[in-house]
Amino acid sequence: MKKTIRFFALVAVMFLSINVFAQKPFAGSIIFETSVEGTVDPNIVAQLSESTTEYLVMGNNYRVNSNQGIDVIVIANGTNKTVSTILGIPGYGKYFIQQTAEDIEKAQATSEMKFNYTGEKKEYAGYQCEKVVITVVDKETDEEQSVVVYVAQIPGVGDDINFATYPGLKGYPLRTETKTEINDEDVTIIQTATSVVPNKKLKATAFLMPSDAQPISEAPEDLKQMLGLGSEKE
Repeated sequence: MKKTIRFFALVAVMFLSINVFAQKPFAGSIIFETSVEGTVDPNIVAQLSESTTEYLVMGNNYRVNSNQGIDVIVIANGTNKTVSTILGIPGYGKYFIQQTAEDIEKAQATSEMKFNYTGEKKEYAGYQCEKVVITVVDKETDEEQSVVVYVAQIPGVGDDINFATYPGLKGYPLRTETKTEINDEDVTIIQTATSVVPNKKLKATAFLMPSDAQPISEAPEDLKQMLGLGSEKE
């Protein structure tokens, strides 16, 4: 009898261990490659094509770094629904602009998103992805814009990671096709994931505000002017 009890106790511990392990958030990087369709303009093609972007992902959070003359870091926290943009400006230091959950909710209130899960499947970065057509409706003008995404169910990546871009979307987009107009041409900008790489060494501290970053409201007036912020208070 005691052996039976010990056996079931061991099974229970193993089940709990597996369950806890399965619930651990995904931690790693997702590499995206950008391409463009609908134009042969060499300037547009050179600017948008063949560039890669690395997203660091942990659970419902992501971080992306870019450099467009200045260092830009965007950190999105899907748990508390905030987006922080950190600007690293030579000669000035680091300053951040933070959108709160209230700010984001207010901005999203002007439009409505409709999701059409088509059932069509394609594989990207080793994951089976479902095609979803997102229709964004402007509530004031009734104008519509469509975005096509292919979403994957990546264990440990929560749906709340989409809170700032596609709130309510189920799954993580590994391909995004966005139509826009550039120089009177209808252009489709495409971001496609080329690899999803788990990284157990990635720490939660990577998704925190840098300790040396200051609020943009504390930036010198000449820097605010340069950034187009004037003397507005954040």
